[in-house]
Amino acid sequence: MAMSPMVRTKAELKLHGIIHRVVERYHPRSKKYPFGCKEDLLNIIDLLAFDNGIVGIQVCGTDWKDHQRKIMEDEKENAFTWLENGGRLEVWGWRSLKKKRGGKAKYWSPRIADVSIIQGELYWEERV
Repeated sequence: MAMSPMVRTKAELKLHGIIHRVVERYHPRSKKYPFGCKEDLLNIIDLLAFDNGIVGIQVCGTDWKDHQRKIMEDEKENAFTWLENGGRLEVWGWRSLKKKRGGKAKYWSPRIADVSIIQGELYWEERV
């Protein structure tokens, strides 16, 4: 059975000894979404981690650009609110990569971006 991006993120944080909690909530039924929907904290945070301060993490799979647009445009005010009040904001997108030494073996690796405020604007910086 395939692991979800959330499960992968939690496992990675646990591996590094970082305390974390899921803050994304699932609503089984609502008038707007009869089959249920998920609700993020401030519409941008799925998971909180405590690593030299509080870190809000948005978790995704390979749909990186959609989440970037969501934070940088659609939910810009919420991102500012979080960052201006001392929180850090990260986006973790999971992708499958091939091992370098030939063969077909693959492994999962997080693609991580930090969101910050620079000169009054949201700034997106992908880690290398």
